[in-house]
Amino acid sequence: MRIKGIAAVALAVAFAAPPAFGGGFPEKPVEAIVPWSPGGGGDLVFRALAAVFPKYANGQPLLIKNIPGAAGVPGIIEFMKAKPDGYTIAHWNPAQTIKTHMTKTPYTATQFKGVANIVNDTFYHLVAADSPFKTLRDMIDFAKANPGKLTVGNAGTGGGSHFAEVLFEEKAGIAATAVPFQGGGPLVTGILSGQVMAGSCTIPEGASNIKAGQLRILSIYSPERHPFYPDTPTGLEQGIDMVFSAYRGIVAPADTPPETLRALQDIFRKAITDPGFVKQINDIGSNPTFLTGAEYDKIIAQDSENFLKVIKELKMGDIYNK
Repeated sequence: MRIKGIAAVALAVAFAAPPAFGGGFPEKPVEAIVPWSPGGGGDLVFRALAAVFPKYANGQPLLIKNIPGAAGVPGIIEFMKAKPDGYTIAHWNPAQTIKTHMTKTPYTATQFKGVANIVNDTFYHLVAADSPFKTLRDMIDFAKANPGKLTVGNAGTGGGSHFAEVLFEEKAGIAATAVPFQGGGPLVTGILSGQVMAGSCTIPEGASNIKAGQLRILSIYSPERHPFYPDTPTGLEQGIDMVFSAYRGIVAPADTPPETLRALQDIFRKAITDPGFVKQINDIGSNPTFLTGAEYDKIIAQDSENFLKVIKELKMGDIYNK
């Protein structure tokens, strides 16, 4: 997958032709459905977008509507009721694509229209600062010596962090007890309170707690060390052959007019190069990454195929675990 970094986006914007906002779109507030709890990765990213959105959208606000639960299903079901006029959009990430193959959902990952990709984040394992697990090896050794006693939280059964944890356990040769939460925010709270011994999270979940010294990272599942956490070794460095990241983007109803999709895409292209947005995203360790709607559609479709293959092979979820 080729990702266009923030520098490339800035260059593209600088030389882009003036946008064609047919009819002065938007002429009223735009609602963004985030099917996760407040404080999770998707929520943090979309609120950073909302802070700069009016500058590029005729002064109109981006209103965030959180509908948590079931790896995004209730939120997307609500989104399916929206008119295809560009005034209701939704967050989409791999957790939601995975969910469509883990259980039967009233929608597929590819039935909506991509507007733009906003960021690309990686997964990491977090533990409380006072955890006896000082390294990833400590956690693995405990799990091997105590089958099933290691509790690892995720942001929802069948979602991205759950999927990442299942892959990790397969690579590490361990078996842990999965504990689902209603999103990344509640998951971080669960780690801090001791409800779980560790958490499979995406950057930026828990970033502020890491800075405050309340949480510790055991491993990051990126190809190389993260620039914001250069002292934390990757999974590859620690003998875990796993790289797993998560895009976060925007989708619209399938019948949204092309000119409206282009207008939205142009707004978000500019928004993610805004200094205010870049600062907020950098502060939480996230990576601004722009993809056009068409490029985003291709990523979702390819990921859907890849996830389906793994889910079938591992007999995960309710559909293929027979």
